[in-house]
Amino acid sequence: MIEQEIYEDKVMEWIDDHFVRNEVEIEDYPFFLNGKLVRDKQGETMVVFWCVIYGRVDYRFQDA
Repeated sequence: MIEQEIYEDKVMEWIDDHFVRNEVEIEDYPFFLNGKLVRDKQGETMVVFWCVIYGRVDYRFQDA
């Protein structure tokens, strides 16, 4: 598995650990490395991505 696939898998694992998949919409968000836009049923959104600076999954809420 190449490095980018590993990072994408880690991002998706984080999403799976924090959300119920059928209760959110997930879209690619290429502005961030392996970024995913997560939207809940109330329309709230956040971006989940791989942070190269800290070497871990990170996220930002829409209001940040």
